[in-house]
Parts: sequence; C-alpha cells; structure tokens
Amino acid sequence: MRGRGPSLTHDADPFAGGLPALDGRRVRLRQPVEADVPDLFAIFGDAETLRYWSHGPLADLAAARRYYDGIVSGLADRTLFQWAVTAGDDRLVGTVTLVGWDRANRRAEIGFVLHPSQQRKGLATDAVRTVLAWAFGPMGLHRVEADVEPPNAASLRLLERIGFQREGLFRQRWWTRGRWTDSVMLGLLADDVGASG
Repeated sequence: MRGRGPSLTHDADPFAGGLPALDGRRVRLRQPVEADVPDLFAIFGDAETLRYWSHGPLADLAAARRYYDGIVSGLADRTLFQWAVTAGDDRLVGTVTLVGWDRANRRAEIGFVLHPSQQRKGLATDAVRTVLAWAFGPMGLHRVEADVEPPNAASLRLLERIGFQREGLFRQRWWTRGRWTDSVMLGLLADDVGASG
C-alpha cells in the first residue's frame, strides 16, 4: 500500500482566468471557441486521423458541437484543458490537451492531434513543448504522462525526442473501435525538463 507524503496541493487555481493563451515558436494556443466547431469536425470526424485516438470519429457537426461543449464544461469543472492549436492565423488546426489533473500529486496526462494537412511541420512538437512549459511552470506540475498505442510511431518519436521516457506497456488497456488496444506508458518529470535544458 502506498504511503502518503507531504501535501503538495496548490491553493491557487491557475485556470481562474480561463484557459491561458500560450505562444510557442511556431504555434499559438488558445481557448477553443464556438466558431471552431467545423474545424473540430474536420479533425475529430476523420477516421484516419483518429486511428489511435481514444474514441471513434464524430458523426456530424452536431456531434462536433457536443464535443466543443465538453471542452467548455471540462475547463469549468477542471477535468479537461484542451487548447486550440493555431499557426499563422487564428484557425484551429489541432488541439493539445491536459487531462486527469491530480492536484495533490501534481500530475496530468497530455494528448495532441493535428489535421493531416498540418502534420510533419513541427507544429505538434511546438504545441506539446509550449503546453509543457506552462504545465511545469504556472500550473505547478511535477509529472506529465502520456498513453500511446504501440503502432503510433510518430507520436512515440515526438514524445521521446522531447524527453519522455517509456515506463511500461499496459496490455489490452482500452476497448476502442471494436478491439482491445495496448498502451505504451511514458512519463516526463519537471526535473527531466530542467536537466535537458
């Protein structure tokens, strides 16, 4: 049984002013807005883009609107922090997410997705680095985790290039798209980021 260490909770709510806009080298991350619903559908309605995602594609614009509503309510109840990824203009071309915020243990899980037309341009790497800088800074996290399907080589390479370390394989962790899927579990500590510069 796991012992409890000192209380690490932070009283200040880093999201009290809403989801902060964050500027990376190549991307700007902002709060999604209702006008983003068609762009959310272009990403989350595409089966190929979501082949490694935790759910299947959205069926239509109405489903994308409900997805957007979930982003808004997730921020309100502090269970989901999903930024719109924009590059060059204000149009949403992807999202980067922190979920599963455990304030007592100062950890969360990261996820990211880009429209196929925006992949292989370094935007996902910049978006993830930008969120991590904020997560380990103002948000006060000690650890960020990632859960990746083993065949998702591009995401594994991206995370490992940033400094995430593989910590294990969880067999048949998710039932998704009519099959069991494994998870490669990765972790990044605030100290790892400091060590890598």
